[in-house]
Order: sequence, then C-alpha cells, then structure tokens
Amino acid sequence: MIKNRHIMASLPMVASILGKKYGVNVEIGGEAAFTDGKTIQLPSLPLDCDETLIGLARGYIDHESAHIRETRFDIIKSANLTPMEMQIWNTFEDWRVETRLSKLFPGCRQNFNWLIRHLFESERDLRDCNPATEILNWLLLAVRAWDVPSLCKIRDQTGIIIDGHYPGLLNQLNSVLQKVRTYCDSTEDCILRAKEVASILKDRTENMEKTATESPSGESSELSVNENKEGADLLPTKSEEDTQKQRQLSQQLRNLLNAVADELPKNLGEILAEDLVNKAPANFYRGLQVAMIGDKKFKEFSPEELREIRKSSSALKTRLQSLMQAKVLKRSHIARQGKLGTHQLHKFAVSDPRVFVKHMERQGINTAVHILIDCSRSMHKRMALTTKACYAVAKALESVKGINVGVTAFPATLPFRRVTNANDAALYPIVSHGDPVHSRFFTKASGCTPMGEATWWVLQQMLPLTESRKIILILTDGDPDCQSNMIEAIDHGRKLGFEIYGIGIDDNAITALLPHHSCTIRHLSELAPAMFGIMKDAFINDHFK
Repeated sequence: MIKNRHIMASLPMVASILGKKYGVNVEIGGEAAFTDGKTIQLPSLPLDCDETLIGLARGYIDHESAHIRETRFDIIKSANLTPMEMQIWNTFEDWRVETRLSKLFPGCRQNFNWLIRHLFESERDLRDCNPATEILNWLLLAVRAWDVPSLCKIRDQTGIIIDGHYPGLLNQLNSVLQKVRTYCDSTEDCILRAKEVASILKDRTENMEKTATESPSGESSELSVNENKEGADLLPTKSEEDTQKQRQLSQQLRNLLNAVADELPKNLGEILAEDLVNKAPANFYRGLQVAMIGDKKFKEFSPEELREIRKSSSALKTRLQSLMQAKVLKRSHIARQGKLGTHQLHKFAVSDPRVFVKHMERQGINTAVHILIDCSRSMHKRMALTTKACYAVAKALESVKGINVGVTAFPATLPFRRVTNANDAALYPIVSHGDPVHSRFFTKASGCTPMGEATWWVLQQMLPLTESRKIILILTDGDPDCQSNMIEAIDHGRKLGFEIYGIGIDDNAITALLPHHSCTIRHLSELAPAMFGIMKDAFINDHFK
C-alpha cells in the first residue's frame, strides 16, 4: 500500500500529483525555475530534498498554478502598467488567485500560509530603510496578514516608519485595501486598485513638491543671521530644514513612481524561483531530474515480422494465462459457517460444528506493468530484436485480464525551446496505460542513457493508477547517465510500493542496481523468455506465496 508520508517525502511525486490536480504540467530539471503559462518548470534539485525544500517547491507549484488558472495575462499585457503599478498589482493578484485556488482545493491554504510565514515572518531591520520603498513592503505585509495574522507585528512596525514620514498616507491606502479584500474578483479589478494606489502616491508626491517650493509665511527661503564678535554665521532656519526634508521625501516617492523593475522589491514568485535555483546543485546533471516527453520516430513491423512475433506472443500468452488462471480459481474448505456441506453431515454425530463449506477466491491480478526500453546509441545493433521481444511480451500481458500494460522508450529528442533550459532528458511513451498495444514499436537507437530520469517519469505516471500492484521492468545494456538519480528513483519507488525489475542485455550494470530483482542475458534470443520468467516470478512467487 502506498503511504502518504512516502509520497510527501518525494518531490517528483508531489509535483506530479499537484500538477494533475491543478491541470498544469510540472517538469523538474535544468537550471531555472519559471512558468510559460502552461508548464511550471522546477530546476534540478538535490537528491536529498528536505521538508523545507519540498515545501518551497510545493508552494511554487501552488502559486504559479493559481496564476495559470486565474490570471488573464492578455489583459495585463494591454494594461500598460508602470513597473511600480505592476508590483502593486502583483501583490493584489497573488492574494486573489491564491484565495481562489484555496477555495477549490482547501489543502492549498495550509501550503500558502506555511510559505508566507517562511518568507516574511522574520524581523526586518528598518533603521536605514527607504520609507518610500517600504510602502510596497507594507502593502505586501498588510495583504498577507489577512491570512497569516502573525505578520501583523511586522506590518505595524513598517507602518510606523511610513506614518512618521508620510502622515495620513496609510489611512488612504487602507481604504484601497478594503476594496481589494471585498471587491477584487478579477485581474481587471486588481489593475484598477493598483492604479488607485499609484494615483494616491502621485498626488502625495505632487502636494509635497508644491509645499516644498512654497515658503511658509513667505520666509522659507531666507536665512537667519547669528552674529558674534568674530563674524556672522549663516544657519538654515527650522522651516528650511523641514522644507529640505519634504523635498527629500517627495523625491523618494517620485523615484518610486519612476522606478524600473530591478529597483523594486521582488514579488513572491520571483523570491520562490530564486530560492529554488539557489538550492540547485552546482552541476544540475547530478541532481534530481525527471525526463520530459520528447519526439521519437517509430514504425510498424512488417507483415512477415508480425507473423513471426505473434507466434512467440501466442505461446507466451498461453503459458501466462494458464499460470494466472490457476491462481485465481475458487478454493473450498470446511468451516464453522458458510453453505451446509452434504458430505459433512456425519460430523453431527460427534458434535463437530465444521459441517459447512466456505468458498474463497484468491485475489485477482489487478496489476499495472510498465516496460521501459533503453534505446541509447549502444543499443544500435540490438533494437530490432529488442523491440520485437517487447512487443511480444506486451501483447501477451495485455491478453491477461487484470493486467494494464504501458511501454516507454528512452531517450528521445526534445524540442529546441526545452533544450534551452539545459534539461535534455527525454523519453517517448510507446503505449500509455489504458490504450491498446499497437505494433508501432520499431525505432532507431540514439543518444545517452537517462535511465533515472525516465524511471522517475514512469513512477509519476503509474502512481495514480488504480491497480493494487505496480511493476516496472527495465531493459538496458549499460549504466545510467546519473547513477545517483537512478538509485534514488529505485529507493523512492520501493517505498511507494512499486516493484522494479531489470534485464541487462550483455551487461551486468542493472544487476548492481537491482540485485535479486534482475538478470543478465548474453543473446537477444533469450530476451523474451527472460522477460516472461521475471513476470512469472513476480506474479506467482512473490504475490501469491
């Protein structure tokens, strides 16, 4: 049985579950964290992900999924917001979309609250802060404190700084926040409220600039004279000190209004992406990566090849079906309850209550099997017979009631846009679970051996399947590109209840990765029997012992 604690401790499984739940695609690998409006990309991460790192990744997926589902990016593009307006809009929109997602998926609220506390709850040094820039931080803290009240203290500390330099401003901003909390139901609403805040700041700037240019009582520009015996010292009056301060504060607001994006505080998505990238290993190829679906050409077997394959497939199918049938037949035994057994009535004479017959049927197959085929360049001379053997076994397994078959080849070729993210691990699903086994199996060998990345992907695809047993069979002729990633995939797969087997083709590397659950063949003619033998042991010896 798959235990939830093992799922939550596995970042690829968490990413896959969240992606399917939210209707987005989540990929892991490369050196960047970003979203393109359809796919959420996590960078390659350490294999030993701790709870904090998983929490950050989970929060990033939740946050970006909320935007993908709820934000109208087309409206934002046409709104022509200034960088500061965009920053304020982001603060309001982040809260809005996260709230919407939390209503649909209540578990998100807990994830978001953990994330907000983790990022914003620590005390801040406000001694040398720019009071104008702190307005943006105060807006962020004020909005986030609606869901995480523990931020109120830090919000109020920031508010004291702002109120000391811009008296009355917070009252104006609070009136806008009330509208955000009560009426913001769309991207357009958040744009309007962001522009309203910008208008308040612009008015305050202009009023301060106007006040600074006007001398109080017509004397602000004059200097008082303090004379003594040695001469006259010219000192600024108190009113001029106030004027200079007004000019400085108004200039800081003006700078804020005209700031470029790099001069403004980072938004939540940017903070999360930066944290995840900083935690990525120096060599991301050595980290946790999951293969992505790429392109690979396959073609049908010829009629002559199909006739040959079907002969061996028929023999395998007959043997497999007979073995399975023997294990699910009804068994009967004498019991104290059940149906009265007419041949047991004589036991009444000796007061033996076991006169009933109880029928039992052993558990059915109810198993998902996934065959993972190494198609790297070293398999060049072996691809024809390997694909034939895989097709034969897949057809034989498909014929048995209760077995759900999938087949995947690795590696594949990624589209150019994905290669730019530097994660080049790709695969191609030949047969997806639930689909009939077709005969387009033959392909050419090329590329490296992203075995660990491919295994992670298969684990993700099989996790939500309803079958009680999940078996992965890996066919390979060499070592994985990243052995540590493969070991981690096997370890997590077994914790999740998967059974992983391997067949080495003229190479013993797989037996080191899967001792007692693998074998090595020296001739391709041994492949189909070896695959059948492993399936036989898996179905008969392990499950029904």
